[in-house]
Amino acid sequence: MFESNPKKVKLKFTKTRHLVCQARINGHKATLLVDTGASSSCIALTNKEKFNIFEKGDPFEASGAGKDKVKAVLGHKCDLILGRYNVGKQSFVLLDMQHINATLIHENTKPIDGILGADFLKKNKVLIDYSAHRLSLYL
Repeated sequence: MFESNPKKVKLKFTKTRHLVCQARINGHKATLLVDTGASSSCIALTNKEKFNIFEKGDPFEASGAGKDKVKAVLGHKCDLILGRYNVGKQSFVLLDMQHINATLIHENTKPIDGILGADFLKKNKVLIDYSAHRLSLYL
């Protein structure tokens, strides 16, 4: 079922007790929040140029934990590296994450560039080890 030698990526707990990891998206450094409750992996729309992400398809309405819907658009598949491991191509939903980052900043935590959601976690058979502060990728 799982290979015996998973790729291990360090995680950090933020002051708000969220898990984040360091990544590279299309060659640029990124901080991604690991969110098992998010159905899709996302990048902040304001970082579209920073990561050289092009839109694919028409805008749509996305739902989050709040009651409001947000405008979103699919980004083309990006080269994703987590830690030292080239994960390969990953699609991201581009959406407004200002409310998320405003909350993190208010809580004295650094803002994030995006979210790794359940689509990524399932596809890569990720196991999260909370006590060791790492995730294991079974690519």
